[in-house]
Amino acid sequence: MKGWVIDTSVLSPFARAGELETLDSLTAGVRRMTTRSVRGEIENGIGLYPDLQVVLDASWLQTVRMDSLPEMIAFSGFTRLLGSEDARNAADASVLAYAKIHDHLALLDDATARQVGLKDGVQVKRSLALIAHSILEGRIASVDAEGLVQRLVAGGARCPHMEHGFLSWAREHRLLPEGS
Repeated sequence: MKGWVIDTSVLSPFARAGELETLDSLTAGVRRMTTRSVRGEIENGIGLYPDLQVVLDASWLQTVRMDSLPEMIAFSGFTRLLGSEDARNAADASVLAYAKIHDHLALLDDATARQVGLKDGVQVKRSLALIAHSILEGRIASVDAEGLVQRLVAGGARCPHMEHGFLSWAREHRLLPEGS
């Protein structure tokens, strides 16, 4: 895996929660990028959510072009699988296509896009797995991770119901060992 292609479903909640710098620190050490389609979604959302501007200003997040034939073929396939009638799927399709063609990991939280990507052999991670892995790596303390997830949910993150909090949910789903 060469780098991570990050979707709107991750960037937007981190930005809206004022935590884009945290995303930067949790993903540091790998090449982080997004696609022009994702960037377009972010630009379109700024009128409603001005906090999204930080995504466009982030110097650590590279915007990649998708103009090679393999990229366009992969994009077309993912668009078809995700449903081309929903314009929001274009960003998900672009993230999956770029990740697949360039052997990158797709960081996204849309459940359908994750399933489609996994079925097609794309390396996929959701933000909750990133946070749990970051606890194990010592990039974030457990108590800070719990608060971060609460802020992300308030920022519009697509998270499953976590009745007893993130740490319990992460242990239950074997993202964290018992006692962590």
